[in-house]
Amino acid sequence: MNPTSFFPKAIIAASLTLPLLLTACGSSRHEPQAVAASNPSITYIYRGDRELLEANQKAVTYCSQYKALPRTVRISDASEGRSVVFECVPTATIAETQFSPNTPYAYRTDEELLETSRNAARYCRSQGGENVVSSITANPDGTRTATYRCVTP
Repeated sequence: MNPTSFFPKAIIAASLTLPLLLTACGSSRHEPQAVAASNPSITYIYRGDRELLEANQKAVTYCSQYKALPRTVRISDASEGRSVVFECVPTATIAETQFSPNTPYAYRTDEELLETSRNAARYCRSQGGENVVSSITANPDGTRTATYRCVTP
């Protein structure tokens, strides 16, 4: 075998197979995958039920820029009162619930108060109005009661 005839053939063979090898490597290329994501969130400090409901309303306004509604992530004690963290979630991920205006809703926790307030807001919006807290009262058994009504703007 003539060495000078072997090298040109090897170079030609390598030049023909190199693009195939590169293509094969490219097809097994690893694509980046999302491993974490976070919805926008906002935190408020509040004292008492009325301020908690105000914080919830402010969270509604904040989340509306993302076409979302607030969901309570965490409520905890803070140095100046209590802290509530809301996460903005797309409205499609929030289930519809039953609600009747002018019906007293008993609650024990801040989370329960927020849930009844959100249910009232969803119901009133679906009727073309806005929810307003008519009253919050303390009950002898330690529960509190919130009553909501819808008003037309």
